[in-house]
Amino acid sequence: MTLVKTALILILVCGFLLCCIPLTFYEIPVSWEGFYHARIAENFATGQYYDSGSFGPEGRPQVYPPVFHIVSALLIRVLSVDGLFLARWGPPFLFCALIMVWYFLISQLYQKSTALLSSLFLLAIPAFTDLGFLFSPQSFALIFIFLAFYFLDRPVISGIFGGIVVMTQFSAVFYFFLVLTIWSLLDPTKRKSAAKTIALSLAIASPYLSYFVYHFPSFGIVLGNLGFKYFFLKTTFGVTALALLGLKKEWFAVSLGIPGLVLSSLQPTNFCYLTFPLALFSAFFVHDFFIHKKYGVIAFIFLFWLLLIPSQEYISKLQPVSEYESFVWLKENSVDSIVASGWYQAPVIAFVSERTPVLGFGFPDETRVEDMSLLYNGDTKLLDYYDISYVYFGSYEEYDYHSVNLKLDRVYSGKGAFYKREPPLIYIVITIDVEPDLPPVLTSYHGIQEGLPFITQLLDTYNIPATFFVLGETAEAYPDEIAELAQTHEIGCHSLYHEDLRTLSFEEKEQRVKEATTILQGLASDIVSFRAPGHSCDSELINILSINGYCIEASACSQFFYPYHPSDDDWLAQGDSSLLRVPISHTPSYFYAPLVYPRSWVDCYLDALKIQSNQRMKIVVIGLHPWEFVPLHAPGYDTYTQACGEYTKTEFEKLLNFFHTRRVTFVTMKQLYKIWEII
Repeated sequence: MTLVKTALILILVCGFLLCCIPLTFYEIPVSWEGFYHARIAENFATGQYYDSGSFGPEGRPQVYPPVFHIVSALLIRVLSVDGLFLARWGPPFLFCALIMVWYFLISQLYQKSTALLSSLFLLAIPAFTDLGFLFSPQSFALIFIFLAFYFLDRPVISGIFGGIVVMTQFSAVFYFFLVLTIWSLLDPTKRKSAAKTIALSLAIASPYLSYFVYHFPSFGIVLGNLGFKYFFLKTTFGVTALALLGLKKEWFAVSLGIPGLVLSSLQPTNFCYLTFPLALFSAFFVHDFFIHKKYGVIAFIFLFWLLLIPSQEYISKLQPVSEYESFVWLKENSVDSIVASGWYQAPVIAFVSERTPVLGFGFPDETRVEDMSLLYNGDTKLLDYYDISYVYFGSYEEYDYHSVNLKLDRVYSGKGAFYKREPPLIYIVITIDVEPDLPPVLTSYHGIQEGLPFITQLLDTYNIPATFFVLGETAEAYPDEIAELAQTHEIGCHSLYHEDLRTLSFEEKEQRVKEATTILQGLASDIVSFRAPGHSCDSELINILSINGYCIEASACSQFFYPYHPSDDDWLAQGDSSLLRVPISHTPSYFYAPLVYPRSWVDCYLDALKIQSNQRMKIVVIGLHPWEFVPLHAPGYDTYTQACGEYTKTEFEKLLNFFHTRRVTFVTMKQLYKIWEII
């Protein structure tokens, strides 16, 4: 074995042992980011490619560059280990592989002695030794970056490695392309091969890049510079000084240095890119100044061990997530739920607690980040929007949000605190008034013919029961459609004709109710729910419905937004009638498409809950008409028709999709009445 090989092996062994120091003290990864990558790797290993474990409650398509996770998933399958084991033991091996590739690259470009010296200096730079503890695509990407540089004169091979880099980590991609660009500008002999490499890299990664653009997340780039103190903590005074002494016109080294300096000044996590030019320039200086002098080797060994002291001290102070026990507590003392936290702790919560955080790692959603700030400052509406069960408050949340300005019970106090929200009790009643188009203005039935199938298909997709209030004359015109609805939904009565019942006498009202009820009973089971056409309810109608066996009246009114038993004498006063009034919810306008246009229905739902904030049991009643789902034109009635068509279809679909991942219960009017009797 040659002296050079022996030296390289010693460097690798030394590097591996340095990386193993935290492994002897802790049974969990030192890197918080590693928890995210471990979880995604486990998901990939089981064939799950949708990130349902973060960005709760909906989850999100997996948009993070996939190569590192695919390789990690293969190792999990082949080695029969879990993600936690890989997150602990994977980094030291990647660390050594990175040093080896770096050594071969520098040996090709310069001398083997320079390659050995620079590899040795890397061990003295804390920002580089970080890579030995981080279960991150960064080390993996750097390996392929240096392989691409090694094979730069063979652009096809270099481009393949470059494509892998693009599909591994985006900050590494910027570093890779910047180095190639600067190198080709400084060294004209590299221009053609660099251009080919960049083009082929993008071409190979184009399927993933297309996928990423299609699912482009709304994220904000986290930038920041922590100043000179942090700079020297990560690079050390000694190595920086040696690098400055070793500066020379070596184009590759300069090409590494400029992007490394730029990227590290933009984001602290990019300091690893600066370590390579620092190590290389330091090697230049030592090679020129020490090696050819008497006792130069001895002097260098002494110098190196001095330089290694800050790195060893840095490593000795590394600790894993200090609030780990808090997340174990959550796992053992809660059921599947959504957790609010800061961005930093979200990946740890997702992996350790196996609970879904609102935030997530890997292109954190900018809107969600802003929402968490609003939540911690007291915006309770966001508790319902994200269906949050627990709010976590630890050291990072204290730094980001200062306090938890929410009236929630504190259920755990360790190194971090959990605040628990009482489980929501929310009933959703979807009601559809089945009638001609915009009565009495129009007499057509486009809503029944085109809108009703759209409504029922969506309800079937989400397995949602609804209550259809049907006019007697509409049931006679479309008996088959109404009979089919009755198979899976409740049929309620909407009177016989669409007219203002308040203008009729007592006898005429009763005649309308009885005739319509008879028609509907011939097509469905018992008819116990009623909604007056045009919400034209009055006290006489309440008495008629009670006499004729109805349990519920569901007309809207401005005085009530919550169910109540009316008085027999005044339908707008609470009393002891056996009939239950279930009005349309307020948003604050009635929850009907024309009245909430052009607002988001999800926002309307949240406002309806907020209006009921004093009620333990929330009941949201949504009103629809089939004709609102088709474009309609009625001169002079634009206030009603402007919401018809795409707006209503889109908002209804969005609302049902929103409900699909929330803790809500869908009930019919008849089912709600039974629940009301119990409470």
